[in-house]
Amino acid sequence: MKSDTTKQKFIQLRAEGLSYAKISKQLHISKSTCSSWENKFADEIATLKND
Repeated sequence: MKSDTTKQKFIQLRAEGLSYAKISKQLHISKSTCSSWENKFADEIATLKND
């Protein structure tokens, strides 16, 4: 299981517009994890994008 810190960093990077490929390399997670987290944390990502 990934740490909350990793999940928060994913949300931040995704809100900044980074691709799954770049995020997966930076956080050492798979692209499929990125995809599932994209759906799971969509509201948080959208909130950060709007700030």
